[in-house]
Amino acid sequence: MTHLNDFSGRLLGAFLSLVDCGQFKLAAERLHVSQSAFSQMISRLEELFGTRLFDRDTRQVSLTPEGRLLVPIARALEMDVETMFAELRDHAEHRKGKVAIAALPSLSADWLPKILADFRQQYPGIKLQLFDAVADSILELVRKGTVDFAINPLASGSAEFDAEFLFNEPYYFICRADHPLSARKFLALKDLKDCNYIHTLRSGSLWRWIEPHVQEINFNDTGFEVQQLSTLAGLIANGIGESIVPGLALFQFHRLGLVAIPLRDKALLRPLCMVKRSGQTLSVAAQSLLQRIKANPPEHVQRGEWQSAGNPQTEQTKKRRPAR
Repeated sequence: MTHLNDFSGRLLGAFLSLVDCGQFKLAAERLHVSQSAFSQMISRLEELFGTRLFDRDTRQVSLTPEGRLLVPIARALEMDVETMFAELRDHAEHRKGKVAIAALPSLSADWLPKILADFRQQYPGIKLQLFDAVADSILELVRKGTVDFAINPLASGSAEFDAEFLFNEPYYFICRADHPLSARKFLALKDLKDCNYIHTLRSGSLWRWIEPHVQEINFNDTGFEVQQLSTLAGLIANGIGESIVPGLALFQFHRLGLVAIPLRDKALLRPLCMVKRSGQTLSVAAQSLLQRIKANPPEHVQRGEWQSAGNPQTEQTKKRRPAR
């Protein structure tokens, strides 16, 4: 039985060249080889098939019945190989492809759309998909392979994911312009004592990140707990209370004329990272989109090292596990 590794596209090309030219000399010239080398290629092909493919005389060659049988098969194989290379070249050169990503709603609403629009304009043949989701849902999309990669908070997690640090997201205290703290340029968490706090959803990643750092702060609990940041903005604008939000969500609060004051506590910085399935190689298109994301960080972020309370890190690209 002949194995595939005994066969080569060069032998296939020699066969079709001789079919088209009808002469060994012309066929050899088309392939830029000597006539003797070309004859050896045809002999090798006939040896592999175990039958003669051409009848030869002093002036021309003609196909045997088995040779005629091989012609349409060889033509189809040649076309399939050309299609294969063309398809891969199109993907490698960004003419075709598909990239699906997932990101938190705060990233998906204001920062990512510009990057995606610019990428789509440059590479119109690449289909883009964006899933805006909360942290837990994002990990499920990565786990199932629905997305190539995601942008998600960074913390301890499962070995089934790889994560690459992108940037730190600072937090801001949000209040009305008539609030006693509204004129401050910076605040520390301890300065928020006795403020009327509006909670984000306690099961959400935003509150889960904030909660360990504010346990000692004596807030006045308003009794409100909301999921959508647009709802939070409306409550603050109408005097219900104040809250803490990530920098990438500030656009929702600025539109209502609310004041955003940076919190200086380094422990409160939330690292965001690129998350993908462990060991997975990103496609050429996905790698290009990721590079564009890295090159265009949001306005309200810090590009320094990853930090957590009492545990500064010095390797910006060190792999870590995504938040659950």
